[in-house]
Amino acid sequence: MPSLSLTAWLIALAAALCTGFAKSGFGPFGILSVLFMAEVLPPLESTGVVLPLLLFADLLAVLSFHSHASWKALRALLPTTLMGIITGWLLMPLIPAEFFGHALGWITLALIGVILLQRARPETLHAITRHPLLGLFCGWAAGVTTMVANMAGPITAFYFLSQRFAKMTMVGTGAWFYLSVNTAKLPFSWQLGLLNSKSLILDLLLFPGVFLGFLIGRTLLPKVSQNLFEWILILMALGAAIRMIAKT
Repeated sequence: MPSLSLTAWLIALAAALCTGFAKSGFGPFGILSVLFMAEVLPPLESTGVVLPLLLFADLLAVLSFHSHASWKALRALLPTTLMGIITGWLLMPLIPAEFFGHALGWITLALIGVILLQRARPETLHAITRHPLLGLFCGWAAGVTTMVANMAGPITAFYFLSQRFAKMTMVGTGAWFYLSVNTAKLPFSWQLGLLNSKSLILDLLLFPGVFLGFLIGRTLLPKVSQNLFEWILILMALGAAIRMIAKT
C-alpha cells in the first residue's frame, strides 16, 4: 500500500472525487484533480496516477452519455489530437512541465477572451469559430496538453463552447473523446515510466472516490440550465488558467 499521510490521503481522495465529477459533465473541474494530486506526489508521478483514474471515469461517462455525442466534432478533433499526444510524448523529457503549465494558462486566458467576445458579438467571430482549422488546432493542442499534464479540459471546453453545442452534446462528445485519447496515452505513459505497480495500487484504492464523484455530478447535471452550465465551464477554465500562470 502506498505510504501517504492522512492529509495526503484526503487530498488524493479529493482528486478522485473531482475526477469523477468532471467526467459527469463538469469538465474543467478535472483541473482540480490534477492540481490536488500534484500536492501529494511529484509532478511526473502524479501524472501516472491520474491517468487510470481518468480512464475509469471515462468509461462511466461513455456508459451514461454515449448517445449524445457529436461524431462530426470527434472526426474534427481526434486525428490531430493523436498527433498532439505524440508531440507531447517527444517533448516531455526535454522541457520542464512548469513551462507547459504557464503557456497553457496564457493560451486558456486568450481562448476565454474569444468565448466572451463570441457571446457578446457572435457575428464577429463566426468565420473563425466555424472554420475547419479550429478543430484541427484545438485537437492538436488538447493532445499536447493532455499528454504533458492531463490538462486538456480548457481546450476542449473552448471548442465545444465555440460551436455552441447543447449541454448534453458537450458531455457525450467529451466522454467519447477522452476515452479515446486517454486510452491512446497508455503506451506512451508506460514507456515514460509514469505507470507502475505502486501507482496502480493507489488508483485501485481511489476508484470508489471517482465513482462517488461521478454519481454526484450526474445527479446535478439535469438540474443545471444550459446558460449556467456554460458559465460554470468558463469560470472554472478561468480559475484554472490563473492557477497555472501563478504556480511556480
